[in-house]
Amino acid sequence: MKMVASKLKASRFFAHLSEMAVAGLLEEAVEAQGETGSPVHARPADFVIVLEGGLEMRSRDGRLLATINADQAAGEPGVLHAIPQGARLQLTRPSHVVIMDGERVDDAMSRSHQHESVKTLDDGIGRRVASLVHAQPFAQMTLDHICRCAEAMTRREAAAGEEVIRYADRGDYFYVIESGEAEVWRPDPLTGQVSKVATLGPGATFGEEALLRGGFRNATVRMTKPGSLLRLAVGDFERLLASHFVHEIDADAAHALIARRQAELLDCRYEDEHETWRIPGSRLMPLDVIRREAKHLDKNRQYLVYCTSGRRSRAASFLLRQLGFNATSVRGGIAHWPYEYERIEPPSKGM
Repeated sequence: MKMVASKLKASRFFAHLSEMAVAGLLEEAVEAQGETGSPVHARPADFVIVLEGGLEMRSRDGRLLATINADQAAGEPGVLHAIPQGARLQLTRPSHVVIMDGERVDDAMSRSHQHESVKTLDDGIGRRVASLVHAQPFAQMTLDHICRCAEAMTRREAAAGEEVIRYADRGDYFYVIESGEAEVWRPDPLTGQVSKVATLGPGATFGEEALLRGGFRNATVRMTKPGSLLRLAVGDFERLLASHFVHEIDADAAHALIARRQAELLDCRYEDEHETWRIPGSRLMPLDVIRREAKHLDKNRQYLVYCTSGRRSRAASFLLRQLGFNATSVRGGIAHWPYEYERIEPPSKGM
């Protein structure tokens, strides 16, 4: 579709997008050709681009809503920007058309608007926003919300070998890697043996778990390549990020959803805690491996996450929402669960 992409880029509408963005839209597009009178099958909100030929759109009761024409001499395709509910499309002459998913086009245009808006910001804020727009969890936010986060953030340089956060220190900042590289080192809760669990590059975030749990760092993050970090203090993190991503539900509402099979329970505690006592039917996914194991979850499902008191599940639901899952923390955890639970009795020792 290279010829189609170049023709779209030459149009006023698609000129707002990069060549990569246009190519991405065309990967999912439907290309069709037809004769006079042929119907064009498009969904509400889709974009229909007439590369050559013509079409008309009529309402359910037959009223003419729009006419689109294009030919090679014009040098620019005709664009039908959205299809209303119930509308019918029909070619008015032999034509070559492309149908694009409206939501994908809207998302691409939104990113273009954001990019142009960033250029108008103060240099310092603009550079911070440019670093945040493609990083989780900011990629899911509006530009206005991202700007408020950027305004509250500070930038600091970090040298290779520097420990940005240390295991067992109290949490004070949430970090975004703007440039450079870092490693995450964490001790095993049973053996105490320290091992590397992740390597982080530009756009990666860390430090949120201690802030959400109101406790201490559970890992050390050490820079392996010098770089620049953006950081958000605990109060601003709670106000701007946690309030946006952490959703909580009480035990009664959670129990009702489970009973109606409208949600699945995730236990984010350690395996030995889960084996000792748990809410029936819950699936074990410890907080420290949730980033890695989330790939096994279904983004079309609703997940209710619990721990002992609700602190770890806040962090777990935050991480899952960053990754695009519908996750909610069960307030109070299993300690305040008034319904049934399973207790695994240890095997009795012989005399």
